[in-house]
Amino acid sequence: MFNAQYLRVERQAGGVGCTNAEFIRSAHTLLLKQSRFHHIHRAQRHAWLREGLALLEESRRRYSQVMRGASQ
Repeated sequence: MFNAQYLRVERQAGGVGCTNAEFIRSAHTLLLKQSRFHHIHRAQRHAWLREGLALLEESRRRYSQVMRGASQ
């Protein structure tokens, strides 16, 4: 997943605090209608979503580090 795609999905989903389900739901809106649920694209779609979820976890980790540093 490209960084710009990730940022668009994250923003649509509600930011860093969104749930994984909200993130996936928002990511599905970016896909072409044929690619959303067709079995041929399933492996590529799941790999793309896993990349996005990994970026989301990294963003959550960084956000929590920043917030911990701000409270000290």
